[in-house]
Amino acid sequence: MSFGVDHPVVAVSDLASARTQANALGFLGGIHYVHPWGTENELILFGDTFIELIAITRPALAGFGDANGFRFARLIEARIRMGGGVAMAALHSKDMEHDHALIEAQGFAPWSPITFEWQARNDNGELFDSGVILDFLHDPAQPFLTQFLCQQLHPELLRPNGYFPEHPNGVYRVSALWYVSDELERDIHFFRIIHGEDRISAVDGGYHIATDKADIWLVSPAQASARLPSLGSIATSPPRAVAISLETTDLEAAIQGWQRNDVAFERISSLAAEVPAVVLGNTLLRFEQCEDCLW
Repeated sequence: MSFGVDHPVVAVSDLASARTQANALGFLGGIHYVHPWGTENELILFGDTFIELIAITRPALAGFGDANGFRFARLIEARIRMGGGVAMAALHSKDMEHDHALIEAQGFAPWSPITFEWQARNDNGELFDSGVILDFLHDPAQPFLTQFLCQQLHPELLRPNGYFPEHPNGVYRVSALWYVSDELERDIHFFRIIHGEDRISAVDGGYHIATDKADIWLVSPAQASARLPSLGSIATSPPRAVAISLETTDLEAAIQGWQRNDVAFERISSLAAEVPAVVLGNTLLRFEQCEDCLW
């Protein structure tokens, strides 16, 4: 059993600027949410995954705590103070009661699932009701390893009739999240009790976690820099996600768009290119050509 990665939550200091950078990278805008805890977000939607760009827009509400006492916006604030980046990762759930019980059975003691409902606005400016049930899997000692089960109350509103934007850069899914850790054996335990031992394999310099959607890599900072050439030297702590891999149907079209928009990138091989972390959300973006799409 493994819960598939649904979306990384990327904390940014300025949502409008992040949206502009995302557009320059070849991503079309998606749904915009206003949350009751002082944050707003923009969703970059793909077929069965997405990226959530999130910012604090109403600081007076950032101290809001849910029924478990968890302060979602405070974790976003903490990530922004580090320059931004992936603050947490959402895991897909279709049945929260069932999935919560599975997590407990595997040895995690999560808080109670929390339901949030609010109004959202689509890219046509139309308002609609939305909401989620969230189950936070959080270790205060390693806050940026936080994952949470996420059940959409109205999943049909995210992708009406199965539609999602055809991005000019050809990206159609998040394929991997890359985490760094200065104590691999300590931190793999967190992933083990969520995703299960059978989904984890040791690799050179770390671990690979195969989920039902995107993969997760938990590696040493040195190994991350070796595997992601554009990353360069990075701080060894705290444990956190530093990169997102994305699969595209047309890497050449993506690169041509970046050249037109003066976006920095590094060509890694004929099948991969990386956009440095300074471009969007203090998170390296690795674009990989879908090889089956070449035939």
